[in-house]
Amino acid sequence: MSVRTGVRVSGGLVALEEEPTRLAEVLDRVCTRWARGSGAVALTVPPLLPVSDLAALDVYRNFPHLALVSSALDVAVTGADQIEQEAASGEFGPDALAAAGLALPSSACYGVYLHYRGRQVPEGGELVSLLGQCFRNEDHFDGLRRLKAFRMREVVALGTPEQAQAHLDHSERFLNMLAGEIGLPLHRRAASDPFYDQSDERVTFQQLVPVKHEYVYQDMAIASVNIHHKFFGERCSISLTGGGPASTSCVGFGIERWLHALADNFGGDWDRAQDAVEKAEKSLV
Repeated sequence: MSVRTGVRVSGGLVALEEEPTRLAEVLDRVCTRWARGSGAVALTVPPLLPVSDLAALDVYRNFPHLALVSSALDVAVTGADQIEQEAASGEFGPDALAAAGLALPSSACYGVYLHYRGRQVPEGGELVSLLGQCFRNEDHFDGLRRLKAFRMREVVALGTPEQAQAHLDHSERFLNMLAGEIGLPLHRRAASDPFYDQSDERVTFQQLVPVKHEYVYQDMAIASVNIHHKFFGERCSISLTGGGPASTSCVGFGIERWLHALADNFGGDWDRAQDAVEKAEKSLV
């Protein structure tokens, strides 16, 4: 178990007390206002997604080790007494579980592409903002830096290749301004694309033209900008008004990782960190 003032983490699960909770709310408000000012519409997607839908996006081909799924208890087969005993032991065995057809998504934006499946985006493109709960079965956990369950504010663009790229350019300018106004030292680095299988021929392309860049505090990525080209447009049959699949891009802000970076940068003083974010908010309005 790791404990920072106002933060309690155990087994990759975090509880935040008042000060970091307020800071998270302010930080997300800054990102949400920027997204709204950029023309983004708000969207809420389900916290659970069908396994079959995520399979169509290559989630289990690329990253099965990160996957977490949701199952009901098979009371009729196992019996209530056995289930009660297993619960008291701290875990349910496979015989007590029904087949798992739902998954806890590892990225917030999957729900966006599935929401737009089979639809046509308007001529001016579509910009969507959402706050998603993400879940990852990491090989280890580390305070706020690496969690089993965490929040991600994402702003997703769907449209032409030019519209998708324009969103990335706009997002990068905002990230640079936000970090600068807060006084948070970040550096930008190219990263591997999480959506493409590493055995796929597209890997050669991404090595020449990076499709993901991370914004890093010390050695920890707290935000990223990603372009997926037509991958999700093709897989989800999202089309353009003029025909053909839509291109997509997104920017993601890892809320808990931002909290770690802010706490570290301001010496663990949540009030100083909040003052810095609130001043940045006023400057960016």
